[in-house]
Amino acid sequence: MKRALILLVVTLFLSFGDQYSFVKGQSSTANIKKPKLIVELTADKKVYRPKDDISLKVTVKNGALLENVFIYGDLGFGYSASFTLFRRDAKDREVPTRFIDDYRGNPPDLTDPNTLVRLAPGQFLGRGYKNSIYNLNLDKPGKYRLWVEYHSPISKSEVRIAPFWGSEDGDVKSNVLEIIVR
Repeated sequence: MKRALILLVVTLFLSFGDQYSFVKGQSSTANIKKPKLIVELTADKKVYRPKDDISLKVTVKNGALLENVFIYGDLGFGYSASFTLFRRDAKDREVPTRFIDDYRGNPPDLTDPNTLVRLAPGQFLGRGYKNSIYNLNLDKPGKYRLWVEYHSPISKSEVRIAPFWGSEDGDVKSNVLEIIVR
């Protein structure tokens, strides 16, 4: 019993140690360069026909244990937006698209507090995405791997709130989703 209690205490200490200083009793955000974001991709089904539509759901989640993070709230698809969709065939070749996503929302009003979204630990923000298997050039029978990358279209230098995930923080890759087209 004593060993189990010691093991539990050590595990908790190690789990929280990188985000919380037990010695000082304060959050150690000065030591954390980037918040922890997790991007998750899901699909409405696994098997499609060439004439089907595919519905995806993408979420950006704060994976930190103690710290909040702010992200730009207008999530769109495209290289100048927040998400880029990648596709590979069974031979790991890039699949060119017949349709180019390039969402361009209104220019962000960074004085509006609703432009940025605060994600507390465990919270997420997401959006749906629907397109045809044909437009995505996935209409040949086979297996395909899909993933998205999240990237902020706004620089940290434009925002007065911290911690903010800005364009300088780079891309965050989602899980890889496998689909089959028959």
